Amino acid sequence: MADKGIRITVSDAPILAALDRLEAATDNRSQAEDAIGAYLVTSTQRRFEREIGPDGQPWRRLSARTANRRIGTGRRGYENILRVTRRLEQSFVFATENHEIAWGSNVVYAAIQDQGGEIEQPERQQTIYQNYDAKTDTFDPKFRTKRRSNFARDVKVKAHTVTIPGRPYLGIDDADRKEILAIIEDHYRTEGGLQ
Repeated sequence: MADKGIRITVSDAPILAALDRLEAATDNRSQAEDAIGAYLVTSTQRRFEREIGPDGQPWRRLSARTANRRIGTGRRGYENILRVTRRLEQSFVFATENHEIAWGSNVVYAAIQDQGGEIEQPERQQTIYQNYDAKTDTFDPKFRTKRRSNFARDVKVKAHTVTIPGRPYLGIDDADRKEILAIIEDHYRTEGGLQ
């Protein structure tokens, strides 16, 4: 299914046995697989709301530096981890093929947000924008946007490493397992003619 990225395989014996039982009774488990895929997408999105991984552990708190960054007119704050723009949270999709259910995101930074890791930033030149006060011959220490500044200069930014802590969201927990088995059982009853 997925050619690139990180693959996490969930081989849950009770779920696989229930799917095999469904297929034996109905000769078709694709509708159940579609329902399970849709559920897994929703469950993953709920983890963003609760900020808890599939293992039940809360996500690591944002650093003070990140929380103090400005977004619009205010500070970012410690709430809504990975949800400022909601781009990642809303990017999840699922696909089924050859009795496999895959769900995930095509957002480039999805894997590192889930697993954590280090990003090597090479040395680079960057233009910064500030306000210059000619009367006092000083610069305002705050950086500005290009259109709100009156002075631009190029600076060298040294090579450095950025460490991103893992905040797992892919996987299934006991509640997911229970719901998946209920989905399979519902399809077994309706598709298998046992209703």
